[in-house]
Amino acid sequence: MTLELNKIADQVASMGQSAANRKQKRDEVLPQVRGLLSTHADDAVLRAKVNKAISVGWRGAIPKNERLDLALDPPALPERVTLVATDGSQIYPDQHSLALYYVINIGSIVLRLGTGEAPIATSTPTVCFDEQQLYGDDEYVISGQVVSARRTVAETTQLVELSIEEAKSAPVVALADGNLALRARQETIPPVEREKLEKDYIDQLNRVRHNKVPIAGFISRPGTSAVAALMQLATWPSDEIETRVKNNKGRVFEGIVDTAIFDALLAPGQRSAVFEIASGWSKLYQDKGHAIHFFYLNVSKPPRTSIARVEVPEWVVENASMLGMLHAALVEQCRITAIAYPYVLIRADELAVISSDEKANFEHMIGVSLLQQGIEPRASEKAETKQMARYGKSRR
Repeated sequence: MTLELNKIADQVASMGQSAANRKQKRDEVLPQVRGLLSTHADDAVLRAKVNKAISVGWRGAIPKNERLDLALDPPALPERVTLVATDGSQIYPDQHSLALYYVINIGSIVLRLGTGEAPIATSTPTVCFDEQQLYGDDEYVISGQVVSARRTVAETTQLVELSIEEAKSAPVVALADGNLALRARQETIPPVEREKLEKDYIDQLNRVRHNKVPIAGFISRPGTSAVAALMQLATWPSDEIETRVKNNKGRVFEGIVDTAIFDALLAPGQRSAVFEIASGWSKLYQDKGHAIHFFYLNVSKPPRTSIARVEVPEWVVENASMLGMLHAALVEQCRITAIAYPYVLIRADELAVISSDEKANFEHMIGVSLLQQGIEPRASEKAETKQMARYGKSRR
């Protein structure tokens, strides 16, 4: 059975019309939101409202020490600076496969700007098959969320190891793809596993802080509305904050995302003000001195507009030299690519990805290994059925 497109054509047309209607509503309210950003750019009353709102569980952007409507050009990039980036991919455990295992593959790149040296690119695959690696405390096979979190910790560990080594000879910027925080508490991960992952992750952040290496997470096309939520808070009377926070369940300003606010404010290469994240999961990082902050960065290449979100720990924000070097490095990296995305992150992803052909060849290696040990390699009946239905042949 295939997806019969003729049966959903009307639904697709309705979806397009719905998207157009939502865009029209957002476009109508955007000038108001941008006006609020300027009006409250240096507003002490707003900061008092934020403190009151946080006490009752509000989530949004916390203003720091910069004007909210800041549009800052990047400083000059040092002649000698090293960029280090990692990314990862995985093969999840599958009880219907020839054997029970999972794979984590980490791609990494070291780019020593100002030396003329070629990038140092590596990939590091790890096959996990021991019972301690595969089973949780409840004796069930670990979930995909656990594997993904372990991959994130492995990515960060390799990023930190390489960065600390490179920092012995030149300033370093360490870059990761996506959110800087592990966010394990938002996943269905058992408490014991979660606590270990969080400890290991925080340990890595401690190491880069100790070695004075700025680290950041780069998020392309973010869909967050933290600054929009801050602007909504600005419109609420101070004596109604607690009630409004508790009762406000709808989307902010017709679903406006922050990138829509900043695409008219920031010129290419400019960054926004820095904000701190107000969210329940962020307390862990606050308590350890790594409170997650973010800013928006215009990495556009006309005629397309591209606003990225960059997440950094508080100790990077507090060091103007680190923050400036990070800003300049990201602008330079996005400038030299065709798609306004950091070159080193593109390469790290290429090195990490596991293709379908590579996975098939790996499964073949497993089958050969099992045969050499006198074990018949056999997938489950369910897997065999799917293989026959999709490709007309058995995996055996």
